[in-house]
Amino acid sequence: MGLHLPSASRALPGPSDRELSRLTELPQSLALLFGDVLTGMLAAGLCALFLSATGRPAFDWVTGVVWLAFWVLWRAYQGLYPGYGRSPQTELRLHTVGTVQLLGAQLAAAFAVHQFTPSVAGILLQWLVILFLALPVRYLLRAAMIRGGRYGRPISVIGAGQTAAVAIAQLRANPAYGLRPVAAYDDNPALQGTSVEGIPVLGTLEDALTEPRTMQALISIPSARAEVQQKIVNRFYNAFPITWIIPDLIGVPNQALQPHNIGNVASLEIRNNLQSRRARTVKRSIDLFGSVVGTLLISPVLLLIALAIKLDSPGPAVYRARRLGRDGKPFDCFKFRSMHRDAEAKLQEVLAADPALRAEFEATHKLKDDPRVTRVGNFIRKTSLDEFPQLFNVILGEMSLVGPRPIVQAEVVKYGKIYDAYKQVRPGMTGYWQANGRSDTSYDERVAMDNFYVTNWTPWLDVVILIQTVRVVLLGKGAY
Repeated sequence: MGLHLPSASRALPGPSDRELSRLTELPQSLALLFGDVLTGMLAAGLCALFLSATGRPAFDWVTGVVWLAFWVLWRAYQGLYPGYGRSPQTELRLHTVGTVQLLGAQLAAAFAVHQFTPSVAGILLQWLVILFLALPVRYLLRAAMIRGGRYGRPISVIGAGQTAAVAIAQLRANPAYGLRPVAAYDDNPALQGTSVEGIPVLGTLEDALTEPRTMQALISIPSARAEVQQKIVNRFYNAFPITWIIPDLIGVPNQALQPHNIGNVASLEIRNNLQSRRARTVKRSIDLFGSVVGTLLISPVLLLIALAIKLDSPGPAVYRARRLGRDGKPFDCFKFRSMHRDAEAKLQEVLAADPALRAEFEATHKLKDDPRVTRVGNFIRKTSLDEFPQLFNVILGEMSLVGPRPIVQAEVVKYGKIYDAYKQVRPGMTGYWQANGRSDTSYDERVAMDNFYVTNWTPWLDVVILIQTVRVVLLGKGAY
């Protein structure tokens, strides 16, 4: 790709739409700020009712409002207004850590002056409500703004090749990131006047510099030589208030990257979270707590499902499926039986009679219209209730609440080199692929999603996947 970068060029003042972009960000920030204030006031009101109902001293509204103001200011410092470009797990981490920090600060201040207004129980209640309610309120407000076309910052994409296409597709599929590509630029004459993922290529790199249309640029030319990349970055840094760069690190774990400076040299740390004993301990603790509590809470549901299966078709209510676990060790994966007892015979009969179904099964190891599935089995599959017995696998340490998809020995060859990373962790009851398409994804996409999860794992990613799984299950998307 030819690059026209005269060294003496300087960006001219931007057109009015750049100022318009600044103005549109203000109401978006204020809307999210309003949601946080509303959540904080609701938490304070619930705290006041709790104190009144339990005969404790009345709620001190002045103290409550002051700490709420500190919380809002801290969130502003974290960049959550409007919070463009934050991944769901980053947003969750900032929200949780920031809220817990303010809770600790208020308790420390109360201990220091020996005055708890409100009581310790009241303080804990107030911040717990904020912790669990503020993020859903934020999501609802943001979703409303997205539906109304009023959320996000327009950005210019510098480069219109394959990397740019991937980045644009990801941003358009995830509008909550708040980065809306509106224009692309590339020096390749063959790309002029075309589009990349629906975004028009408006001109050359020089056009982007002399007539910048947006506040932010996303440079996606990772294949450029180092000296050319340096010129591009430095010039766009001067022309745009905000510049993001996609480095030549495609396929590298991206959520484990941390920037560092070695003198005047920029460097990136790639942290393997799976090798952290503390992180593994946190994950196992979450698994044990969630599986034990979950099993106790839904035990009546488990009994009802088992009874329905027994009444619908002969055979056991739960069956054991041989799967591969951590370090490649096989284990029995528990599932509610969703198929007839002679399922394998039915399968071979159907596959032998229908080449199209055989091709579908060989490609995905699933059939959308599976003749082996019972009436109750069809329901529990669509609602993912057939997975509930795996809670016992989690308790036994054979599975995790969140992890890659449990596979059989025959699938190892399809994972190839990725299997070495796959077997570092326990397979999960749910995972990244289940939360992002489930059976609507191709087999290769599932493998890629499993690899992404393993190489980018954090406890925050687990929590996000659990939340997304609930949404996907309730919508019944991609389940069969």
